Amino acid sequence: MSTPAHRPLRILHAPANVAGIAGLLARAQRDLGYTATATEYVTRPFAFNRDHSLHLETRRSKLNKAWAVGSYALGAMVHYDVFHLYFANSLLPAPFPDLPVLHALGKRIIYHFCGCDIRNRARTLVKQPLSGCHECVVRTCEGLRRPPLRYADAVFVATPDLLEDAPGAMLLPGPIDLSRWPARPPRSAPPTATDPLRILHAPTDREIKGTAYVLDAVERLRAGGYPVALQVLEGVPAAEVPAFVATTDIVVDQLMIGAYGTFSVEAMAVGRPVVCRIREDLRPHYAPDLPIVSADPATIYRVLEGLIRDDEERARRGAAGPRYVEQVHEMHRVAATVLPYYRAVRRIAASRSHTPRNTRR
Repeated sequence: MSTPAHRPLRILHAPANVAGIAGLLARAQRDLGYTATATEYVTRPFAFNRDHSLHLETRRSKLNKAWAVGSYALGAMVHYDVFHLYFANSLLPAPFPDLPVLHALGKRIIYHFCGCDIRNRARTLVKQPLSGCHECVVRTCEGLRRPPLRYADAVFVATPDLLEDAPGAMLLPGPIDLSRWPARPPRSAPPTATDPLRILHAPTDREIKGTAYVLDAVERLRAGGYPVALQVLEGVPAAEVPAFVATTDIVVDQLMIGAYGTFSVEAMAVGRPVVCRIREDLRPHYAPDLPIVSADPATIYRVLEGLIRDDEERARRGAAGPRYVEQVHEMHRVAATVLPYYRAVRRIAASRSHTPRNTRR
């Protein structure tokens, strides 16, 4: 693919903004000198980091929605050079008639999968004794039609467990804007009954995140006399979340999936020790100095008890977080990693197998 020498590459991130990833990458790529836009079709509650929205949630008729999507897609196909597509979508709904057109026009097509959009539930249930699929009640994956991989120039996944479900994919760390998540010093005073150790848990889905096990573990800790308090953060606007993280002492992300996500990255950036299940077979995909403390439903009580009793370990894990995040997740570093794939000629064959890459430093 070639573009006129007088203008930068035009990049579209669409049509979803899962965990703010699309918006952050677009903003970082603009900082790096490219023309990049993040467009979401449906604006979610407490949305953040987007540049443009079609606000389909406000359009009542199917015809009106179809007109909005169709007219936007046609304009975008002319204007942009690279189409970085999220959550098993393209510009037009299944059967994705825009993909062969984009391919024929020589546009670059990038798929970016973030979780249930690519995860094979049946295979996960068979292969993994514990996973987010085991207690999931939403079953989002069962209603999705995924675009054919043969049109992709590159495929990225947000977490290493998804490499099993996306042949030829590469692991792309989730980007973070460090200016929104500055490191904060840990508490200096020992916890007491009136000023307990604060544990924060922010589930996007209680079953998938293992929230019931977190609640049970904290109740057991309190019954055992430990001065702890749990805050479950749900339905809070994204702009307010950093303040909650800054005032907590321990963050618990998820206990089921086996890989850390956006909330873990944000908490590490602030300098808080993070508890999150990390599957042992996925550790080679992470840097050796990953500061997360792994726990699952069977071990969460013991892990939290250890962190509560060991002030030095809490401080050590928390202090290691900002360094790790700056090296692996800073949004400009992540955006720069993606750029070569926007220009490379590397069409993914649907029937071909590739060796997944990792992000070890």
